[in-house]
Amino acid sequence: MNNKWKRELLLILVVSVPFIFWGMGSISFLDPDEGMWGSIAREMAEGGDWITPHFNGVRYLEKPPLHYWLSALTISAFGPSEWAVRLWSAVPALGTALLIWRMGGWLYGKDGGLLSAIIFATSVGVFHYARIAFTEFLLIFSITLAMFGFITATLSGQQLMANDQRSWINAQSSGVLIFYVGLALGVLSKGLIGLVFPFLIVGIFLLLASGKWQMVNGGERRLFTVCYSLFTSRYSLIGLLLFILLTVPWHLLVAWQNPGFFDFYVVDNQLLRFLNRRAFLEDDIPLTTPVFLLVTWIWFFPSSLFLPIALRQGFPRFRPHLPLNEGLRLIVGLWALMVIGFFSLSFSKLEHYSLAALPALSLMVGGSWADAFSSCKSSPNVQSPIVSNQGVGFKWWLGIAAIGSSLFGAGLVLLSDFLSPEALFAMLAHLNGYYRSVQAQGFEFPFSPTPFISLLKWLGLTLVVGVPAAFFLFRLKRVRSSFYVLVGMTAGILIFVIRVALLVEPHHSSKPVAHALLAQSQASDLIIHEGTLEYSAGLPFYIGRQIYVLNGKRGDLEFGSRYPETQHLFLDDEDFSRLWKGHRRVFLVTRLQEEENALKRLLAENVHLLGHYGSRWLYSNHGP
Repeated sequence: MNNKWKRELLLILVVSVPFIFWGMGSISFLDPDEGMWGSIAREMAEGGDWITPHFNGVRYLEKPPLHYWLSALTISAFGPSEWAVRLWSAVPALGTALLIWRMGGWLYGKDGGLLSAIIFATSVGVFHYARIAFTEFLLIFSITLAMFGFITATLSGQQLMANDQRSWINAQSSGVLIFYVGLALGVLSKGLIGLVFPFLIVGIFLLLASGKWQMVNGGERRLFTVCYSLFTSRYSLIGLLLFILLTVPWHLLVAWQNPGFFDFYVVDNQLLRFLNRRAFLEDDIPLTTPVFLLVTWIWFFPSSLFLPIALRQGFPRFRPHLPLNEGLRLIVGLWALMVIGFFSLSFSKLEHYSLAALPALSLMVGGSWADAFSSCKSSPNVQSPIVSNQGVGFKWWLGIAAIGSSLFGAGLVLLSDFLSPEALFAMLAHLNGYYRSVQAQGFEFPFSPTPFISLLKWLGLTLVVGVPAAFFLFRLKRVRSSFYVLVGMTAGILIFVIRVALLVEPHHSSKPVAHALLAQSQASDLIIHEGTLEYSAGLPFYIGRQIYVLNGKRGDLEFGSRYPETQHLFLDDEDFSRLWKGHRRVFLVTRLQEEENALKRLLAENVHLLGHYGSRWLYSNHGP
């Protein structure tokens, strides 16, 4: 590794690590869902069943096992903690940035890789979701790894045909194997979608490019000839066998241990989910397509400001003698188009589904910034008209972005005092499926508006200062400084995101009520949660024991509740009333207020309120 590589790697780490890792373990699990990933991993580490995941002792078969395996390993090594589970969102996010760095250097020149990696790491969606325990970043890394392998193999194959050098054979074979490993990790991370996206991207790329690419670096071989050799070589066969060895054993073993797995896991959870026609109902409320596109734009902010001018970096014009690395940029455009288009057509799209497009979008915008850097470096006497026009166009587009950002930021500063709780609720609902669900259930805005208004003013000031400052520096031909001012502005948005997370933590987290239960309960006592357990999914993680569920089969536990060994955990009103009146001590955790919960509905006696913890109340049939 030469000194330039070392400097770039160090810079990527210096920028990325604070954005991705800072404060990763300082916030307790935010339910619903996040605590479930921790609970499943803890049960896997402590129970020893590495084939069938369990949540609260109930079989949980909605997702593949890779995230659980990795989290269980860190829990086994370091003990149960939030960071041990969230680590497997953060590490793949950093790994994706490093892959983007290498690909960007090949496709967009010496500055393209560095800028693209930094753009990815400092995108709002990346540093927000990298702090959340879920499977999405393993999928993103897997798709990026597959594309990295394909591009590596294609470039090496072209060099091999041109020079017939043995050293390129090793690079080509490595690229093919990396492609198949990426496919396998994608399937183990998220299921069929980890296989569908890479094949769609590569297949459509070959279909479009092979018909238009007349020559490769002046040679007589078509692109199709180069890529065809990748998939007919013995390395492709080895890669296919590696894919089978990595993916098939778990699927066969889990299907053998769990009757009904195929229909639920493949048909219901993956195929019917796309059509929003699942047999097992969830509380997820999908986004409309316009809102989904708007949220995608927000997750890629601030680099989304440059997408209109950066699109050409993903859709090159094919011409004779087009260099192979430039033609491969079509992969980038198709990557973004396939992910965003696929989920735009889906009837079941959630706000985080577009994250898989961010690596491709980062490459496109990074390529545009690299062109702007080149324009600035060019001497006026030898400056290429093409490069000059690109720099001028980028400058004026940055000016338009500065005006829009200033107006929007000023609006936040001046008008946020007039935002109603209903408006704030609607904002959160567009960005988070939990708030869409509770809004649909008729709940009111669960927070005081005042802290949110203060944070929105902070965000508004950040926008008013950041983008105009970048434009001012760009006009002075200090393009590199302009870019890093935007990175600094994004650090201000990072502070906003973390402060919002701290603000909502008491409402989401089940850690305080879990600590109260640990302090007051004995091993022989019953702990019951009213409603679906994913809304307090951290309870099994923090308590380390099974929770009984009252009227909560709907949702993530519905399929697993049908297996006989855990049916006793699911209670109806009659079961609950009998247990509450018995001699055994019973604790009830509920998110329903006094006039709505089971105790009031069943006119239960011996009701003792032990505490109110965020959005949860804790009761017992015996006093403290």
